[in-house]
Amino acid sequence: MIREKLMILLSSNVIDQETHEYVLHVLDYLLKNEIIQNEQRADVFLTHLAMADMRRKTSETINDLESFIRVEIEADTKYLHSKELWQDLQKMAKEKQFTNAELDYFYLHIINMLREE
Repeated sequence: MIREKLMILLSSNVIDQETHEYVLHVLDYLLKNEIIQNEQRADVFLTHLAMADMRRKTSETINDLESFIRVEIEADTKYLHSKELWQDLQKMAKEKQFTNAELDYFYLHIINMLREE
């Protein structure tokens, strides 16, 4: 499903080819390293990643997470794993600077993805 979603986003010019390839590379990494067992588990995270990559390229910003949500994320047992995983995944991007607000959302989505293991 995520591959089809990404193709729709690409064909409708919501994302560009570089972002499309980056997100597919991340998906392949998650599968190859058995972080996820199937593509569906990463659907929300990868969709957010694609849109965040495009926002980064256009200098568009998003609102910060509410502080109570950030506190919950940081208290989660998978928080450190999500940060470590993100360090690996961001190396695949040509440009590595995402805003702190985007990072918080990445951690949230990665934690949820890891919980589905």
